[in-house]
Amino acid sequence: MGGDGPALVAPPLGPRHARPRPYTYGHRPDLRGTGAAAHPDDISHLVLVDALLPGLDLEKAMNVAEGGMWHFGFFMTEHLPEILFGGHELEFFTATFTAMANPGTFTDEDLAAYAHAFTGRERLRGGFAPYRTLLDDGRENRALLARRELPVPAPAIGGARSGIASAQVLSPYAKDVRGAVAPTGHFVAEEDPDWFTRTVTGFLA
Repeated sequence: MGGDGPALVAPPLGPRHARPRPYTYGHRPDLRGTGAAAHPDDISHLVLVDALLPGLDLEKAMNVAEGGMWHFGFFMTEHLPEILFGGHELEFFTATFTAMANPGTFTDEDLAAYAHAFTGRERLRGGFAPYRTLLDDGRENRALLARRELPVPAPAIGGARSGIASAQVLSPYAKDVRGAVAPTGHFVAEEDPDWFTRTVTGFLA
């Protein structure tokens, strides 16, 4: 859902309140939105977390004719997903989150909180909105990377299913790509926060 998009994280202020560059991370980032390609002086790292990049490898993963994931095209459809899932938010989050994570990651209370946050068609529509720009994001990513390589370090964390696929796809377009495989499903930070914190801290050191 919408929470998978890029996020900026600012490190603590250093001596004399220097302004360190934040890093940006996300499950489903577009390079323009993160600023990593267009404004690299403002970003220290782009951390990909079990992310498929629009314009590079996402479109292949969306192709159901070749075994790709069906939900991308469905969520990209205007109106229909929120009509069908409205009133069934808890069932929707329970089915999808538990299928994509290691058993026991999300409690009933966790799932109820996610469902509450997206209850109603307007909130669901907001959650599906990032899917509805993926093809545009892909075109913009390809255009940006055609002009210049990604100049900031780009650690790419994959889950047990995806492995280092994102690191392999991004490596021709960036100077510094490092891959790591988490012992998790899609929700790396939620499933193993200690591993995630150690790994990201190591990348940023």
